[in-house]
Amino acid sequence: MIHRVGSFEAKTRLAELLRLAERGDEVIVMRRGQRIAVIMGATKYDEFSKEPEDDWRQAARDWLAAGPSMPSTEFRKIMADAKRGRP
Repeated sequence: MIHRVGSFEAKTRLAELLRLAERGDEVIVMRRGQRIAVIMGATKYDEFSKEPEDDWRQAARDWLAAGPSMPSTEFRKIMADAKRGRP
C-alpha cells in the first residue's frame, strides 16, 4: 500500500511510518504538494538498488570471443539488454 504524508506529519509519525515501510508499504513524503522523499523497507530498497547481474563489458568480451559467428545486430541487442540490466 502507498501512503502519502506531509513532511511535518512524517516527522511526528516517523516510528509508525517506519513500521509500515518495514512490512512492505511505501510512504511518500510530500511538501507543498511535491514529492520530496520515499520511505521504503530495506528489502524493497535492495531490489531497486542492486547491480545488474549481466555486466555489459562481459557481453562485449563474449562477442569478441565468438568471433565472426555472431552477427553485429545480435551483438547490439545483447549490449542494449545488458546495459538495461536484462539477462
